[in-house]
Amino acid sequence: MKFFGCLFLVFTSSLLSAQNLFDKEISNLLDPALKPFYFGVASGDPQQNSVIIWTKVWNDTAKMITVSWEVATDSAMTHVVASNEIYTSFSSAFTAKILVLGLQPATTYFYRFETGGIFSPIGRTKTAPVQAEQLRFAVVSCNNFEGGYFNAYRLIANRNDIDAVLHLGDYIYEYGANKSKKHPSVRQHIPEHEILNLQDYRSRYAQYRLDKDLQEAHRLHPFINVWDDHEFANDAYKDGAKNQQADEGDWEVRKAIAKKVYFEWIPITDNVEESVIRKMSYGNLADVFMIDTRVEERCKQVDPYDTLLQCTTRTILGAKQTAWLTQGVEHSAAHWKVIANQVVFSELDAHQLTKKSRINADAWDGYPEERKELFDSFYANNTKNIIIITGDIHLSWGFDLVFNPTNKNNYNQKTGKGVIGAEYVVPSVSSNGLGERIPRFLANIVALILGRKAINPHLRFQNLVDHGYMILDLNNERANATWYFCKTVRKRTEKFSDKDSWSTKWNENRLVKEK
Repeated sequence: MKFFGCLFLVFTSSLLSAQNLFDKEISNLLDPALKPFYFGVASGDPQQNSVIIWTKVWNDTAKMITVSWEVATDSAMTHVVASNEIYTSFSSAFTAKILVLGLQPATTYFYRFETGGIFSPIGRTKTAPVQAEQLRFAVVSCNNFEGGYFNAYRLIANRNDIDAVLHLGDYIYEYGANKSKKHPSVRQHIPEHEILNLQDYRSRYAQYRLDKDLQEAHRLHPFINVWDDHEFANDAYKDGAKNQQADEGDWEVRKAIAKKVYFEWIPITDNVEESVIRKMSYGNLADVFMIDTRVEERCKQVDPYDTLLQCTTRTILGAKQTAWLTQGVEHSAAHWKVIANQVVFSELDAHQLTKKSRINADAWDGYPEERKELFDSFYANNTKNIIIITGDIHLSWGFDLVFNPTNKNNYNQKTGKGVIGAEYVVPSVSSNGLGERIPRFLANIVALILGRKAINPHLRFQNLVDHGYMILDLNNERANATWYFCKTVRKRTEKFSDKDSWSTKWNENRLVKEK
């Protein structure tokens, strides 16, 4: 089906559901004290002179409404520096998203919305700097509502030292309600069935954004988001997904709906292409490249033993995005080049764990030729100080960033030979991982096997069981990652059980454990 036909179906669906935007069960979750701003407020994509501010208004009619907004330098909203009003309607599910221009760099701002004489909660945001001595990002991914409570977001909300939250995808999950007795869910999805149509996707985002901890993290920090597969369907690629059955309709229609709803709910800069690919500049200290390894150009995953695996035409980024990324990194004058990436980039040999496959074909291991193209570019241009941050896998890993790590001519762990940076893999916020499938002592055995120097010598840090978030701390001397692990996700708590910290020093690149 042609793209414009997909858009027509999406628009038609909007008209048909104007009186009933969400599943009826969503109304049971609303906090009357927040009416009509039940979903709170959010900000995102902070630039040096601008930021996106966002809210969504609950409206029981199909009529267009007016929403006023204002931005101030104080939390009392007395020193207003920008204000205006916009109209919003059922076509966007009454979303109000504004690009606020003319702001000052490295400045904390406060904002709020108003409609019908009622004010929203006051949000807090921060613009990017032109010059900085330190940057601190919270990094998250994979918050499955059914998997548990979003305690990591509460911990992030409690911090006052964060420049932005980098979300690496799987913001929602498309699955229907989990019926497993062996691995029961902590909470149940709305709607109960797998989400397929416009109302389904809107309802699932609504459920997630009514979570108090996620809502508070959005209120207090700007987010910089990319999507992964579950915002669409499991193991998505350009032309389909593993979780897309023949009787579930046209993939292009579903993908268009998923994109539309994502841009309705996420404080991301709107664009005609509905693309998440962009660069966020943090002045002298960091350029952050947000990439799409999912639905832009990714070829379908193949069996790890298929000869097609090594085909040079198979892509995860596509030629256009690859050129944009390699040229952007090459010409970046920033101290650190941060690549916000969905699936594990580094090589990982797991052949001693499973006879089925030695690699994860859904990760970059399934697209080795394009990964080699990136490494070739970085090595040819003597580019160093690259930091790749990764989600998706629900595990915590720290890798020396190096090509062909088992080749001793390429890599030396002790000296850092061949290393051009680090890859930091973040745990899931709540999505089930290895810790939900096997006991901790078995997970530790798995870690010992994976960490053998003969197999994965570049794998320096592992935590295979805990949920949480990561802080990426950048300054002129080093890029530090500290993983914070929640005590549990089975109930709401603000306690974290442990943390681990690893750094790569400027121009040294190899990972070193922080004491």
